[in-house]
Amino acid sequence: MKSVKYHYFLLSALCLGFSAYAATSLVATDKATQGLTEAIASLKMNKVAVPSLVPAPAANSRYFASAERIPNRSDDYSISFDNTADCHGAQYCRAGSVSTELQGNPTIYFDMQNQELTQRVILPKGGVVYYTPSHAMGSFWPGRVEWRCGTTLYTLSWVLPQTSERGDLLQMTNSLWDKVC
Repeated sequence: MKSVKYHYFLLSALCLGFSAYAATSLVATDKATQGLTEAIASLKMNKVAVPSLVPAPAANSRYFASAERIPNRSDDYSISFDNTADCHGAQYCRAGSVSTELQGNPTIYFDMQNQELTQRVILPKGGVVYYTPSHAMGSFWPGRVEWRCGTTLYTLSWVLPQTSERGDLLQMTNSLWDKVC
């Protein structure tokens, strides 16, 4: 009997260790990002919000922020958090982004077998968001959370390990929620 308990204990400790290793730690956005204040200022808009928390960048590294107003939509913007200084939101070097769309609605995504990927999630504060896990379909689509506040659709997207993707994106969404809703 001792042997079974011992093996169970070792297996539990190993699983806990792997889950701790797989979890992404979140850090303050302003500490992890270079050029964020300048990127937000470049939009010349009154109301611009970013999550207070983002995944920790690679060791001895930072994200580089770039921002743009969406063409032909004066109240909409996109802020990219990039892995390189000269990325400027290109898909191959973007770590994540937050964007807005006036009068937009969340998109429900389906896989190639026509199974719904997008999940409706109720946040602790009662808000409803739509989470879509990362997936490959013609291109790679990072995990994303979308929600509406008033007439604005917010989209938060980030490249994350699948093991922590949903939890990290929802924590980031919670850190942005009070700023926009």
